[in-house]
Amino acid sequence: MIVGDLIRFNEFLDSKIDTENLDEEFITLRQVELEGISKNSDVKYFPFIALSYAKLMELTVLLAGKYADNCQIRDFGDIMVNSRHIDVCILNTRLIKEEYGITENIPLWFKKKVQGYIGSHYSEDLGRMIVNPTLLFHFVEKGLLLRIVKKERHRRLSDQFRDCIPSDAQLAFPKYVEKITPTGHNPVKTLSCGGGRGESLDVASWLASSTVLNIVKGCLTTDLMNVLREDISDDYLKSINKRVEKAHNSLAYVHMGRKNFANFPYDEKVPVAEWAEINHTLCHFTLDGYAVIQSELDKSLSNPCYKSPYLNRLLYNAPNTQDTNDQKYHVKFQHHLKCPDQSSKMNSLN
Repeated sequence: MIVGDLIRFNEFLDSKIDTENLDEEFITLRQVELEGISKNSDVKYFPFIALSYAKLMELTVLLAGKYADNCQIRDFGDIMVNSRHIDVCILNTRLIKEEYGITENIPLWFKKKVQGYIGSHYSEDLGRMIVNPTLLFHFVEKGLLLRIVKKERHRRLSDQFRDCIPSDAQLAFPKYVEKITPTGHNPVKTLSCGGGRGESLDVASWLASSTVLNIVKGCLTTDLMNVLREDISDDYLKSINKRVEKAHNSLAYVHMGRKNFANFPYDEKVPVAEWAEINHTLCHFTLDGYAVIQSELDKSLSNPCYKSPYLNRLLYNAPNTQDTNDQKYHVKFQHHLKCPDQSSKMNSLN
């Protein structure tokens, strides 16, 4: 019933789109639904799945343009940069030092330990780990990790953990404790902020020496792009990248001059001579790209021999041999991990 489920998914998606109220949560929920539908998909359905993901990418690009044109910096950052779920893994530094004899760069030692245990499932980017959270609990059992704490998305790490740095991490973060309890005395080195702002805890030093970050779910744009990058054509990929770049440029322009689309047709403070430049810089994205991809999906569903120019030709040449280890959805389309428990048309997009 994969095709029927995909048809119902896309019909529901089409019926619920509201450009005025479109937000990250709506797209994320649809992404989760699509992952569920595609979980046990055979390779012959990959083109339909890829085009469905492309529709979600079109909505994400549309949303990025809307946020950029209206200088909604935090919302723009959330879908373009800010990871949706990051875990802070607190290392048992005392155990590592005493039993393993490690005294330098404990986080790096731990990452190598993780890499050695899970092999190809591990990757690293700018010091962050990308590891299935269920696997990290193996290291909790071994005592190398004291605690895995979800980072509050819109709060700085230093603010969230300022009151949680202990003199003895083993006491403050015991194994299996459900809630972090600040210690009464916290002899942490302090840094003078100057300018009469007093002192602040050197939280960054503790985080750098005693924790590692694990990205459980990346930002929406990156997440979808990781799914699609190898499955869409080069021209379509370029069109997406071009619009994303325009959104960044629009945000920078609006943030600098506060000449956003909401002010149109602009007041007397904005000279008429500048209107053309402003409107050229702003995104003004529409659902045209979304409609084009839906048209491609309709053609693909109605004609099994149709090969969409928006998809990579290799996607249509995938072997039909069923192999649960190599040909299932989680290999090609599942790019982020779950928490425990839980042509002319082408030119129209440029």
